[in-house]
Amino acid sequence: MSYDIQQWILEIKSLQQQLADMQRDRDAALDSAANWRQLYNTEAQQRRDEALRSQQTIESLKAQIQQLHEEVKGIERLSSPDAISASVEQIENVQELQAKLIEVLIERDRIAQSLKDERLAHAQTREKLTTALGDAVDVLTSVQRRGHAPTEEDGIKQNSPPPTPLPAATQPVADLPAFVKTPSLKLPPTRPAPPRF
Repeated sequence: MSYDIQQWILEIKSLQQQLADMQRDRDAALDSAANWRQLYNTEAQQRRDEALRSQQTIESLKAQIQQLHEEVKGIERLSSPDAISASVEQIENVQELQAKLIEVLIERDRIAQSLKDERLAHAQTREKLTTALGDAVDVLTSVQRRGHAPTEEDGIKQNSPPPTPLPAATQPVADLPAFVKTPSLKLPPTRPAPPRF
Protein backbone atom coordinates (compact mmCIF):
# COMPACT_ATOMS: atom_id res chain seq x y z
CA MET A 1 0.00 0.00 0.00
CA SER A 2 2.80 2.37 0.91
CA TYR A 3 4.41 1.48 -2.44
CA ASP A 4 1.26 2.63 -4.32
CA ILE A 5 1.21 5.90 -2.38
CA GLN A 6 4.90 6.43 -3.11
CA GLN A 7 4.25 5.79 -6.81
CA TRP A 8 1.31 8.20 -6.77
CA ILE A 9 3.43 10.85 -5.09
CA LEU A 10 6.18 10.41 -7.72
CA GLU A 11 3.65 10.67 -10.52
CA ILE A 12 2.11 13.81 -8.99
CA LYS A 13 5.57 15.38 -8.66
CA SER A 14 6.35 14.39 -12.25
CA LEU A 15 3.06 15.93 -13.43
CA GLN A 16 3.73 19.06 -11.36
CA GLN A 17 7.20 19.32 -12.96
CA GLN A 18 5.72 18.86 -16.43
CA LEU A 19 3.05 21.46 -15.62
CA ALA A 20 5.75 23.88 -14.40
CA ASP A 21 7.80 23.25 -17.57
CA MET A 22 4.76 23.80 -19.76
CA GLN A 23 3.88 27.01 -17.89
CA ARG A 24 7.47 28.20 -18.33
CA ASP A 25 7.36 27.36 -22.06
CA ARG A 26 3.97 29.08 -22.35
CA ASP A 27 5.30 32.21 -20.60
CA ALA A 28 8.38 32.22 -22.85
CA ALA A 29 6.15 31.84 -25.92
CA LEU A 30 3.91 34.67 -24.71
CA ASP A 31 6.97 36.86 -24.07
CA SER A 32 8.33 36.04 -27.52
CA ALA A 33 4.96 36.79 -29.12
CA ALA A 34 4.74 40.09 -27.24
CA ASN A 35 8.29 40.94 -28.35
CA TRP A 36 7.50 40.10 -31.98
CA ARG A 37 4.25 42.09 -31.75
CA GLN A 38 6.19 45.07 -30.42
CA LEU A 39 8.78 44.77 -33.21
CA TYR A 40 6.02 44.48 -35.80
CA ASN A 41 4.21 47.54 -34.40
CA THR A 42 7.46 49.53 -34.34
CA GLU A 43 8.29 48.51 -37.93
CA ALA A 44 4.73 49.24 -39.08
CA GLN A 45 4.85 52.67 -37.44
CA GLN A 46 8.18 53.43 -39.13
CA ARG A 47 6.72 52.40 -42.50
CA ARG A 48 3.66 54.61 -41.89
CA ASP A 49 5.93 57.53 -40.96
CA GLU A 50 8.08 56.96 -44.07
CA ALA A 51 4.98 56.77 -46.26
CA LEU A 52 3.69 60.00 -44.74
CA ARG A 53 7.03 61.75 -45.26
CA SER A 54 7.20 60.48 -48.83
CA GLN A 55 3.68 61.74 -49.50
CA GLN A 56 4.58 65.13 -48.02
CA THR A 57 7.73 65.25 -50.17
CA ILE A 58 5.70 64.38 -53.26
CA GLU A 59 3.15 67.10 -52.46
CA SER A 60 5.97 69.61 -51.85
CA LEU A 61 7.63 68.71 -55.16
CA LYS A 62 4.31 69.00 -56.98
CA ALA A 63 3.80 72.45 -55.45
CA GLN A 64 7.33 73.49 -56.51
CA ILE A 65 6.76 72.22 -60.04
CA GLN A 66 3.46 74.09 -60.22
CA GLN A 67 5.16 77.24 -58.93
CA LEU A 68 7.95 76.90 -61.51
CA HIS A 69 5.36 76.44 -64.29
CA GLU A 70 3.58 79.59 -63.12
CA GLU A 71 6.87 81.52 -62.95
CA VAL A 72 7.79 80.42 -66.49
CA LYS A 73 4.37 81.43 -67.75
CA GLY A 74 4.72 84.73 -65.91
CA ILE A 75 8.13 85.34 -67.49
CA GLU A 76 6.72 84.49 -70.91
CA ARG A 77 3.84 86.89 -70.33
CA LEU A 78 6.16 89.62 -69.03
CA SER A 79 8.51 89.30 -71.99
CA SER A 80 5.79 89.87 -74.58
CA PRO A 81 5.63 93.38 -76.12
CA ASP A 82 2.10 93.94 -74.82
CA ALA A 83 3.14 93.02 -71.28
CA ILE A 84 6.16 95.31 -71.47
CA SER A 85 3.99 98.13 -72.75
CA ALA A 86 1.42 97.56 -70.00
CA SER A 87 4.18 97.45 -67.38
CA VAL A 88 5.59 100.78 -68.59
CA GLU A 89 2.13 102.36 -68.62
CA GLN A 90 1.64 101.44 -64.96
CA ILE A 91 4.62 103.55 -63.94
CA GLU A 92 3.19 106.73 -62.45
CA ASN A 93 6.17 108.95 -61.73
CA VAL A 94 9.68 109.66 -62.88
CA GLN A 95 11.34 108.01 -59.85
CA GLU A 96 9.68 104.66 -60.62
CA LEU A 97 10.65 105.01 -64.26
CA GLN A 98 14.26 105.75 -63.29
CA ALA A 99 14.36 102.77 -60.91
CA LYS A 100 12.95 100.48 -63.60
CA LEU A 101 15.42 101.83 -66.16
CA ILE A 102 18.35 101.26 -63.78
CA GLU A 103 17.16 97.68 -63.15
CA VAL A 104 16.88 97.01 -66.89
CA LEU A 105 20.29 98.54 -67.62
CA ILE A 106 21.97 96.46 -64.88
CA GLU A 107 20.40 93.30 -66.28
CA ARG A 108 21.44 94.28 -69.82
CA ASP A 109 25.03 94.85 -68.68
CA ARG A 110 25.07 91.50 -66.87
CA ILE A 111 23.81 89.69 -69.97
CA ALA A 112 26.26 91.58 -72.20
CA GLN A 113 29.18 90.63 -69.92
CA SER A 114 28.07 86.99 -69.92
CA LEU A 115 27.90 87.05 -73.72
CA LYS A 116 31.33 88.68 -73.93
CA ASP A 117 32.84 86.04 -71.60
CA GLU A 118 31.23 83.27 -73.65
CA ARG A 119 32.61 84.69 -76.90
CA LEU A 120 36.07 85.02 -75.37
CA ALA A 121 36.02 81.42 -74.15
CA HIS A 122 34.82 80.28 -77.58
CA ALA A 123 37.61 82.21 -79.32
CA GLN A 124 40.24 80.76 -76.97
CA THR A 125 38.97 77.25 -77.56
CA ARG A 126 38.97 77.77 -81.33
CA GLU A 127 42.52 79.16 -81.18
CA LYS A 128 43.77 76.19 -79.14
CA LEU A 129 42.14 73.71 -81.49
CA THR A 130 43.53 75.50 -84.54
CA THR A 131 47.01 75.53 -82.99
CA ALA A 132 46.82 71.83 -82.15
CA LEU A 133 45.63 71.01 -85.66
CA GLY A 134 48.40 73.14 -87.20
CA ASP A 135 51.01 71.43 -85.02
CA ALA A 136 49.72 68.01 -86.04
CA VAL A 137 49.78 68.96 -89.73
CA ASP A 138 53.34 70.31 -89.36
CA VAL A 139 54.50 67.08 -87.73
CA LEU A 140 52.83 64.98 -90.41
CA THR A 141 54.38 67.12 -93.14
CA SER A 142 57.86 66.88 -91.65
CA VAL A 143 57.49 63.13 -91.15
CA GLN A 144 56.38 62.65 -94.75
CA ARG A 145 59.28 64.77 -96.03
CA ARG A 146 61.71 62.56 -94.15
CA GLY A 147 60.24 59.51 -95.86
CA HIS A 148 58.50 57.96 -92.88
CA ALA A 149 54.82 57.34 -93.48
CA PRO A 150 52.68 57.37 -90.33
CA THR A 151 50.88 54.10 -89.68
CA GLU A 152 47.67 53.24 -87.88
CA GLU A 153 49.80 52.38 -84.87
CA ASP A 154 50.72 56.06 -84.75
CA GLY A 155 47.00 56.88 -84.48
CA ILE A 156 46.75 58.28 -88.02
CA LYS A 157 44.84 56.70 -90.89
CA GLN A 158 45.89 57.52 -94.39
CA ASN A 159 44.08 56.93 -97.67
CA SER A 160 47.09 57.82 -99.78
CA PRO A 161 49.92 55.41 -100.60
CA PRO A 162 53.10 55.97 -98.62
CA PRO A 163 55.72 58.14 -100.30
CA THR A 164 58.73 56.51 -101.88
CA PRO A 165 61.28 55.91 -99.13
CA LEU A 166 64.72 57.46 -99.31
CA PRO A 167 67.74 55.22 -99.81
CA ALA A 168 68.77 53.46 -96.61
CA ALA A 169 72.00 55.45 -96.28
CA THR A 170 70.25 58.83 -96.41
CA GLN A 171 67.01 57.92 -94.59
CA PRO A 172 66.96 59.64 -91.17
CA VAL A 173 65.83 57.77 -88.10
CA ALA A 174 63.33 59.85 -86.16
CA ASP A 175 61.00 59.22 -83.27
CA LEU A 176 57.60 60.84 -83.47
CA PRO A 177 56.57 63.17 -80.66
CA ALA A 178 54.25 61.59 -78.09
CA PHE A 179 51.13 63.53 -79.15
CA VAL A 180 51.35 62.18 -82.73
CA LYS A 181 51.27 58.60 -81.40
CA THR A 182 48.19 59.26 -79.29
CA PRO A 183 45.33 57.10 -80.63
CA SER A 184 42.68 59.69 -79.68
CA LEU A 185 43.95 62.10 -82.38
CA LYS A 186 41.53 61.84 -85.32
CA LEU A 187 42.46 63.83 -88.41
CA PRO A 188 40.65 63.98 -91.72
CA PRO A 189 42.24 62.00 -94.56
CA THR A 190 45.01 63.86 -96.32
CA ARG A 191 45.27 64.42 -100.03
CA PRO A 192 47.58 62.10 -101.94
CA ALA A 193 51.10 63.42 -102.09
CA PRO A 194 52.17 64.64 -105.54
CA PRO A 195 54.35 62.14 -107.39
CA ARG A 196 58.07 62.67 -107.11
CA PHE A 197 60.16 62.92 -110.27
